[in-house]
Amino acid sequence: MGCINICSDSKIVFQDGESKSKMCFANPNRRKVKKIIVDDCLITEGKRCDFLLIDHNNVEHFVELKGKQVEYACTQIIETIKKVSQDLDAFKYSFIVSSACPLTTTEVQVFKSIFRKKYNSVLHVKNRLCEHCIE
Repeated sequence: MGCINICSDSKIVFQDGESKSKMCFANPNRRKVKKIIVDDCLITEGKRCDFLLIDHNNVEHFVELKGKQVEYACTQIIETIKKVSQDLDAFKYSFIVSSACPLTTTEVQVFKSIFRKKYNSVLHVKNRLCEHCIE
């Protein structure tokens, strides 16, 4: 299996080995998407997130599955956006799915603002399971 795979599954799941965190994309119209393994495949050095999904409209969805270090996960996604985003100004999504995270911390709110203003990205931080529908 290579770093980039094309699929049109109705449900696309990213899970990292024995991680307790999982990211699920609903794809009800079974549109073709690119599933990209970023960590140790597309990017092998430096900070990087785990996965990237590019939907049929070329919207990028950056995914980091994490234990508790949400701040570090934010920097991993930011570095990945800088390295691989096809258009830094285009709208994108960023997802951090942690096994344990206080979701309403001030730091998370600050990062959400930074992602929105600097990277045109909506940042979602969820515990254990995050679900997102591709329209």
